[in-house]
Amino acid sequence: MIMPEEVKKLFEAQSIVAFATANEEGKPNVVPILWKTILNDETVLLLDNYMRTSKQNLMENANVCISFWDPKTNEAYKIKGIGTYHAEGTIYEAGKKFMQSKKPDNAPRGVVEVKVTEAYNIKPGPDAGKKI
Repeated sequence: MIMPEEVKKLFEAQSIVAFATANEEGKPNVVPILWKTILNDETVLLLDNYMRTSKQNLMENANVCISFWDPKTNEAYKIKGIGTYHAEGTIYEAGKKFMQSKKPDNAPRGVVEVKVTEAYNIKPGPDAGKKI
């Protein structure tokens, strides 16, 4: 899925997003993610500095969800997709390059590549929950 511009814009504008995973039994886990970027119109990258449960969940169940919102405007979206964990290779290097553009001496432990498959408007009101 190609993410709409308004979704990409809000994603990039937020300092923290909520990243949800579930294990193979469906037990959920959600964590705040500070280091994140858009790789292209269909892919976001989430950098791993401290993931434990999320990383394990990705090995068992690749279905993920990312939620983000602007509390000033109430604009809000969630994106769903397929997550893949990378500890080396091209995707890892793209995430590392992003992090080092902000903090040159840092490197992530890994990078979660999320191929976006769905996007939803979750702003309060009559369109809440509608697929984009």
